[in-house]
Amino acid sequence: MPTRPKKKCSRPYPTKVARKRAQQIVVNRVDAEGNVPEIKVNSRTVPGIITQRGCTYAGCKGVVLGPTRDIVIITHGPIGCGYYSWLTRRNQTNPGPNGENFMVYCFSTDMQEENIIFGGEKKLRQAVQEAWDLFHPKAISIFATCPVGLIGDDIHTIAREMTEKLGCNVFACSCEGYKGVSQSAGHHIANNAVFKNIVGRDDHPSSANSRSTCSANTTSAATPSSWNGFWRPAASPW
Repeated sequence: MPTRPKKKCSRPYPTKVARKRAQQIVVNRVDAEGNVPEIKVNSRTVPGIITQRGCTYAGCKGVVLGPTRDIVIITHGPIGCGYYSWLTRRNQTNPGPNGENFMVYCFSTDMQEENIIFGGEKKLRQAVQEAWDLFHPKAISIFATCPVGLIGDDIHTIAREMTEKLGCNVFACSCEGYKGVSQSAGHHIANNAVFKNIVGRDDHPSSANSRSTCSANTTSAATPSSWNGFWRPAASPW
């Protein structure tokens, strides 16, 4: 198998990263014996390297909960993580009768070196308060990035405190990028967060033919509608 194209592709990376990356790069050529090259898979993504596989944070924030129009999504971490997952999929949505659509915004605590050393909990509380003062959303969700998990900021306690203070559904997701092999771990974390913090919080019928199984604080998830005597999910903007 020719090695020159592989070396060219891995040249921009540091030596250790390039050695790992070379195992995941193949030249799409069938050898003389008819063997098809295989790509090495199921290995952890390298933190800091943006790939199609993404990271746990990207799967949680960017894929599942990010495309939710009426929840303010706050990235607790450096601004680069927030921008990386900000509308890269260009999700389209109908803002609804109230015109709520926060998908076009990129909310981040923009952690600096000082916050990494002394902690970023104070800055996170300020960010949640500011989001509430500006937009009064139906819910606010906090997403942890790699530095947050390393320094130990207690985002779940802050979420509970701000929920009591604001009367708004504030919940957090411990989705540090390094937690899984790829972004798939983030999908699980986000889905669990939806069922734990959103679904079932308000089961009051919203109309004669439909009822909401979502939180009173969010309306973006699918709303079951009546069909032949059974409840079936309506089309979801996700």
